[in-house]
Amino acid sequence: CVGKGVNVIEQDLDKGLGNFASNSFDIVVMTQALQAVSYPDRILDEMLRVGRQCIITFPNFGHWRCRWYLASKGRMPVSDFLPYTWYNTPNIHFCTFEDFEALCRGRDARVIDRLAVDQQHRHGWASKLWPNLLGEIGIYRVSSPGLQDHQIAI
Repeated sequence: CVGKGVNVIEQDLDKGLGNFASNSFDIVVMTQALQAVSYPDRILDEMLRVGRQCIITFPNFGHWRCRWYLASKGRMPVSDFLPYTWYNTPNIHFCTFEDFEALCRGRDARVIDRLAVDQQHRHGWASKLWPNLLGEIGIYRVSSPGLQDHQIAI
C-alpha cells in the first residue's frame, strides 16, 4: 500500500477505533478477521459507529464439513481452508451465520445483504436455500438502524 501511495494505519482492533470520528467513512470492511479478534461484539459496534455501512466476511463454522469432521472424528476441524489445530489457531471465536445474525440483532445492526459462498467465492442455489449448512464463508453488509440503503454490489 505504501509503495502505491495508499495511506496505511496499523492498530490493535481490540482497542477500538477511537482515533476515528463517528460516521467518518461510508464503508468499513473487515475480511476474515472477525473470528480472530478478542471482542467481535465491540468491533462490530465500533465499525458501525465510524461507518455508515460495514462489509464483514468470516468463515462459517456451521458448514456441513465442519460439523461432519467434529461428529465423525470428535476433533475440531482441520482442512486446507482451516489449516490450524485448536491450540494454534488465530480463530478464537467460532461462529456460524446464525450466530453472527443474532449478534447483529442484539446490537440493532441491520443485515442489508448476505451472501454464502464456498472457498472459491462461488455462490450457488444450494447455499441460498441452506446458507448456514452449505456456505463456507459469509459476506455480510450491515448498517446501523435507520440508515438508508445505498446500492452496493457485493
